[in-house]
Amino acid sequence: MIYLKFINQALSAAKYHEDLAFSFAHPDIKQYSKVVVHLRAYFWELWSVWDYILQEANLKTLKLKPEGVRRNFLDEAKKKHPNYEYIENLEYIQKDERLTRIMLIRDHAHKWQIDPYQVDYRGTKVNVICLNNLDAKDKKLARQINIDRNDLWFMETIVETLFKKGFFDNK
Repeated sequence: MIYLKFINQALSAAKYHEDLAFSFAHPDIKQYSKVVVHLRAYFWELWSVWDYILQEANLKTLKLKPEGVRRNFLDEAKKKHPNYEYIENLEYIQKDERLTRIMLIRDHAHKWQIDPYQVDYRGTKVNVICLNNLDAKDKKLARQINIDRNDLWFMETIVETLFKKGFFDNK
């Protein structure tokens, strides 16, 4: 349960950056850098939620130093602790398309640019911000993705589901 506090901080920070990115996102080129900064921070915070979840699982399994918990952590944990009750849940989450998308956007934030003319807005409400991939050769990344508000919802749902299943309990 030690990482739940940090997870909640990361979710709050992601919400903060999401709100600001969407509030600045309109066809005013002066706001462009603010949108970029907040969207990059948003995806870093969302990914940190997953990092903290893995850290929490580490406390109950491999007990590695925090810097030793990498993306292949679940593979190692499964080998050495095949009876860890949350391994299947965590593997399922890790394979989810939305988490993979969050990871790719966060990992390649420097390869994305916002085209201010591809922001879908209705009056003062922004519905979608489009990101364009600057490196067309990188096949892992889509040419364009849309940011709506579902990424934060997805991460909050993961945390809530794991909490209800007892993942964060000190056993």
